[in-house]
Amino acid sequence: MEGYNVSVEQLGRLGVYNEQGQKSALRDLWATQTAVLVLVRHFG
Repeated sequence: MEGYNVSVEQLGRLGVYNEQGQKSALRDLWATQTAVLVLVRHFG
Protein backbone atom coordinates (compact mmCIF):
# COMPACT_ATOMS: atom_id res chain seq x y z
CA MET A 1 0.00 0.00 0.00
CA GLU A 2 1.57 3.20 -1.08
CA GLY A 3 1.36 6.14 1.27
CA TYR A 4 0.79 4.11 4.43
CA ASN A 5 3.63 3.74 6.91
CA VAL A 6 2.51 1.79 9.95
CA SER A 7 4.92 0.69 12.65
CA VAL A 8 4.74 -2.46 14.76
CA GLU A 9 4.08 -0.25 17.78
CA GLN A 10 1.05 1.29 16.07
CA LEU A 11 -0.30 -2.12 15.08
CA GLY A 12 0.20 -3.35 18.63
CA ARG A 13 -2.20 -0.73 19.97
CA LEU A 14 -5.09 -1.98 17.85
CA GLY A 15 -7.90 -3.78 19.63
CA VAL A 16 -8.74 -7.34 18.61
CA TYR A 17 -11.27 -9.88 19.84
CA ASN A 18 -10.48 -13.43 20.92
CA GLU A 19 -12.63 -16.54 20.54
CA GLN A 20 -14.60 -15.65 23.69
CA GLY A 21 -15.36 -12.12 22.43
CA GLN A 22 -13.00 -10.41 24.87
CA LYS A 23 -11.16 -7.37 23.52
CA SER A 24 -7.43 -6.95 24.06
CA ALA A 25 -4.53 -5.12 22.45
CA LEU A 26 -2.90 -6.89 19.52
CA ARG A 27 0.49 -6.53 21.22
CA ASP A 28 -0.72 -8.86 23.99
CA LEU A 29 -0.78 -11.72 21.48
CA TRP A 30 2.94 -11.47 20.75
CA ALA A 31 4.08 -10.45 24.24
CA THR A 32 4.90 -14.00 25.32
CA GLN A 33 5.25 -15.92 22.05
CA THR A 34 5.68 -15.51 18.33
CA ALA A 35 2.53 -14.50 16.46
CA VAL A 36 1.64 -14.51 12.76
CA LEU A 37 -0.71 -11.78 11.59
CA VAL A 38 -2.75 -12.60 8.47
CA LEU A 39 -5.01 -9.99 6.91
CA VAL A 40 -7.87 -11.21 4.72
CA ARG A 41 -9.92 -8.90 2.58
CA HIS A 42 -13.41 -9.96 1.57
CA PHE A 43 -14.72 -8.87 -1.82
CA GLY A 44 -18.38 -9.16 -2.58
